[in-house]
Amino acid sequence: MNPIFFNSKNIKKKMKNPFVLFIVLFIVLWLLIPAFTIRPIPNGQDSFMDEWLADIDAVSLSHLLTIDQPIMDGIVSSEEQLSLSSVLLPMVTSLPYQDIRLLFGHELPNFSINNSTIAIRGSGTNHFTTSIESAPPDELFEDEEIVEDSKPDQTYTGESVFLYTSHNRESFLPELSEGRVPDEAFHQTENVMKLSKKMSEHLKNQQIESFVDETDIWNELKKEGMVYHQSYDYARRVVQQAQANNEDLSFMIDIHRDAQPRNITTTEINGQKAAKIMFVIGGEHENYEKNLAFAAELHERIEEKYPTLSRGVEVKRGSGVNGVYNQDLAENSIVLEVGGYENTFEELYLTIKYFSEIFADYYFNKTAEEV
Repeated sequence: MNPIFFNSKNIKKKMKNPFVLFIVLFIVLWLLIPAFTIRPIPNGQDSFMDEWLADIDAVSLSHLLTIDQPIMDGIVSSEEQLSLSSVLLPMVTSLPYQDIRLLFGHELPNFSINNSTIAIRGSGTNHFTTSIESAPPDELFEDEEIVEDSKPDQTYTGESVFLYTSHNRESFLPELSEGRVPDEAFHQTENVMKLSKKMSEHLKNQQIESFVDETDIWNELKKEGMVYHQSYDYARRVVQQAQANNEDLSFMIDIHRDAQPRNITTTEINGQKAAKIMFVIGGEHENYEKNLAFAAELHERIEEKYPTLSRGVEVKRGSGVNGVYNQDLAENSIVLEVGGYENTFEELYLTIKYFSEIFADYYFNKTAEEV
């Protein structure tokens, strides 16, 4: 048998061919995938295949249709090119190549717990910068005594906007004593409840009556032997009680602060630093689209008047998140993430002012349409 000789010059020449290089790289990546994917791809949705097929762009699909149906030729501009990644990869692999969260969910930090779909991409938003919920360390309020009679007396007088805080002790490091780390950005009084009250003041100036719930949900959880991740369960009681006592409530805004750092949660508007906002919609109830439409409209109005203030709208569902956020109780319900743990009250209050202004415009336009 004659020995086989390899001509290195010919190999190098062929490797410069883009098509050959693509095939080689693809085979190498395909062989390496099992080494990184130790367990099945996590957090896929039940309708994963339907959504995946829906992601194939119209240009590529149209080109495929013309192969079998020449009569359809010409429906796509000749300038538009067939997308190789949107056709070839789905044909030869079963990988969720368009969603790196699903592909590398357990290899990249924070990705395995990120069950967000970016419905509307806002300023600086990608899969690494979506909102994050953080729980306080168990020992943070360990020495605090439970207040048995902590529920405030609340009288409703026909308000249309309900402002509440499921994570009422979320706070901001610049407003706390030095030495605290991000996980300790929680406080009994210097917290997001101040944002609810500030928003109510601005709305009142706009002739909109709102009700601020002042329930210390953290204290109520401890009193009933519940844990932090049950905050939304207790907040559900609060919302339902408000609805039972005031049938005029039409808008539910649950105010939070994000656990993302300052560079993600801060912008500049008219020469002043302001905290960015993020709309969060729970996708695990059948009417979530109505809440999504509500958030989308507010986002678009903010984008028009105060660009970069909104980080966009995300829909959360799946393991590791609540997925409902009590938004099944009313059509116009949102979680509003205002700033992050590194923002100051000055920045936060400025954002609340801008948001209240935009919300008031939306409110009166919607009211006028319904008359």
